[in-house]
Amino acid sequence: MPKEIIKSLTSGIIEMTAILDDLTTTQNLERTIHKVVKNLYDGLGCQTCAVIRINSKTEKLEILNSHGLSWQFCKDFRQRIITPILHDMIWEGKPVLINDINENPALVQELRLEHDFKSCFCANLMANMRPQGYLYVDSNVENYFSDMFQLIVQLYARIVSLAFLKENLMRDLNKHAEKDERTGAFDYSIFYNRLQEGIARAQRLEEYHALVIIDVVQFGQLLTSYGDEVCTELMNEMMVIINKHIRKYDSLSKFGTDEIIISLPGNSSEEALGCVDKLYKIITESSFTHDKLKIDVSIGLATYPDNARTFSGLLTAVKHALVECKRKATVKILKADTFFS
Repeated sequence: MPKEIIKSLTSGIIEMTAILDDLTTTQNLERTIHKVVKNLYDGLGCQTCAVIRINSKTEKLEILNSHGLSWQFCKDFRQRIITPILHDMIWEGKPVLINDINENPALVQELRLEHDFKSCFCANLMANMRPQGYLYVDSNVENYFSDMFQLIVQLYARIVSLAFLKENLMRDLNKHAEKDERTGAFDYSIFYNRLQEGIARAQRLEEYHALVIIDVVQFGQLLTSYGDEVCTELMNEMMVIINKHIRKYDSLSKFGTDEIIISLPGNSSEEALGCVDKLYKIITESSFTHDKLKIDVSIGLATYPDNARTFSGLLTAVKHALVECKRKATVKILKADTFFS
């Protein structure tokens, strides 16, 4: 390995270690994100570097910190809606590499920030297995992001994800109410912890545990046609309806912009399918908001131990089932048929 690469790697590891040390001693998220962006920009020589996050309140994308972007662009970007292409990238969690801008012009247009680029790389950001956004870097040089550069960006993406996770945990410590009084939905971080406990119990007692994700079909078009407030109300009303038709010891939470996740302890695949069939019928026959909106949904379902024997495996299984369901236009409910370790 060339000496200059070894030197660059050593320097990068030292910088990452300093950020991780800082992360364990401070609660300042902005400081951590700023250091990540600066180190990436200086170390890789990118044209642009940005940490882009999903705002949990507005469900829109915002730039937390960047290098190579103007203040005005970052301010205007706060209104960016998560389009289907961006949604799939964030949801599936797979890194995106563009070395030839002519191969997928639509993706290039969606990812482009303030400046044209010739190569680009994006790494997903996750906290508690929930999509948080992505780390973006681009260059005005073709084929700029080598395997080594991609690895470095992904390592920094993990650091940012850890910072988000810590922020979520600290916020939860300061919360008084576990459940929203109106919708009956748990904050996702609390839902996540309850789900972990539920899977651990199922493992000990050799019981079933089902997990469901409901996704609103063509939610992006609803956002465009009716706006944020109406769509937020739609999701809240849907959670109210779901909460009325599940058991007291079941739980639900908003999982993404247009997704609701439901935990069904003790339910086998057949029992969970019965519950899901009922929910699908109720949701699609209901009208939402003062606009009397009629909606359709896609539903993914997975169960322990049929589809996974671990907590993380079950979450992966149900997300996979939903993705496959959305790809099949005539299928509205899909049970995972693959085992995830």
